[in-house]
Amino acid sequence: MWPGLDMEQSAVIGLICAQQQLVPMILSIILLISVVVFINATNRIRRLEKAYRSLLGTESEEKDIEQIIMEYIRKTDMLQDQLDETRKELERAQDAALAYIQKVGIVRYDAFDDTGGEQSFSMALLDANANGVVVSGLSGREETRVYAKPVKGGRSPHTLSDEEIQAIARAIESSKEKL
Repeated sequence: MWPGLDMEQSAVIGLICAQQQLVPMILSIILLISVVVFINATNRIRRLEKAYRSLLGTESEEKDIEQIIMEYIRKTDMLQDQLDETRKELERAQDAALAYIQKVGIVRYDAFDDTGGEQSFSMALLDANANGVVVSGLSGREETRVYAKPVKGGRSPHTLSDEEIQAIARAIESSKEKL
């Protein structure tokens, strides 16, 4: 027994003395495992550092994470303001588009018995709310007359001919076909 050591410690020391040729091999294996663990840890740290730099958007360490986050917040706020403005512009454009001619209906016919070829017409030009105008051109042998009547909600305060009513109906129906 070794003086000053308890029995377990003495047994370990005795085992080491008896197996002296195994000690360098065991220590070499432990060292090899430690080197492999160290290399893996170093590689992982390098990958994490590369990912961190990529996240920061910089290869230099001049900016700290707080500055970068504040810059992203500022850019996000700016983009949100631009998005809000774009939405408002879109709403204005959609409101304006309701007033554009969107529905067209045309009826060709012979207005007079002495003319042929369906040279007369009634044409309805309506917006999204069926407001607009119905224009009729009556062609005869000697002259052509053109009439325009306002249309509001698919109706006119003026008396409409059957062809004008039919043109308005076709215009309204044509917009339903597009949907």
